[in-house]
Amino acid sequence: MTAPLVFLFTSGWISAVAIAILWTITLVVAGRSPEPRVAIANLAPNAISGSALLAAFGLAMRQTQVLWLALLLAVSLVAFLIDLRIRLADQASGLRRRTD
Repeated sequence: MTAPLVFLFTSGWISAVAIAILWTITLVVAGRSPEPRVAIANLAPNAISGSALLAAFGLAMRQTQVLWLALLLAVSLVAFLIDLRIRLADQASGLRRRTD
């Protein structure tokens, strides 16, 4: 019974499944927003960061070359920093409005 789970993890396919779920949820949440394009623009960096981390995990499970892992981790870090910048900018604009 656990053989399919073992295969999913050792082959790295668990990452593909997780990435598909991540993007499905991201698109559903953005689609339910009053402004879907803005929502997807705000959610995309976070989803890209998560996707890169999940892909790195999947490749690590397959014992791939370290260069690919480093590249995916760098992509994740850059996407995270972009997401952080978007969140902090939104927070700062909210603070400005309340204090004016």
